[in-house]
Amino acid sequence: MSIFRSFRLTDVDQLVFYSDSPVQQKFDNVVVFLRGQHNEEGIFEDIIQEAVSTLYNGLKKCLSNELALTSELEVGKLGEAWNVWTNNLSDEVEDGEEDVFHQYWIWSTRNFQTWIYQKNGESFIEIGPSYKWHYVEPNLDETIISFNDFISGYRSYVFEVSPEEIINIIESLEDIKKELDIS
Repeated sequence: MSIFRSFRLTDVDQLVFYSDSPVQQKFDNVVVFLRGQHNEEGIFEDIIQEAVSTLYNGLKKCLSNELALTSELEVGKLGEAWNVWTNNLSDEVEDGEEDVFHQYWIWSTRNFQTWIYQKNGESFIEIGPSYKWHYVEPNLDETIISFNDFISGYRSYVFEVSPEEIINIIESLEDIKKELDIS
């Protein structure tokens, strides 16, 4: 795999878009990794159009102050709250039951969820683990952990992103959108 683009989150952490072949059109596949000093986690896999559009739209909303966390949600705890909410969902959605998390959601895989939001005027990207068995039966060779064990050890990556960094990422995404004719 080769690097298509990367976006700096901190001095040591970045979002890296990889592809098996040169990205030349909006339907080419990419894998997005969170790369840190000591680890690399796959956080999204789909076509480049989906990766770019969802990140771009989320960052634009953040820049326009449209993604403030509700008062009951805390910075760094959104993914944990989502996992608990999802685990407690019944098979049938009840009247009045609302997914308050959807507006902050950017990407997901079986292993990770990516969120963008604001709290007290600051913008954040949160990347947290997903309980693998919310919607999927375990593979035969998988070691299953209970939801309680998973949630008791829950840790997410949280990055405060300045308005200047958001603008830089948006401008880079606009270049990609133009280059690949992504609307």
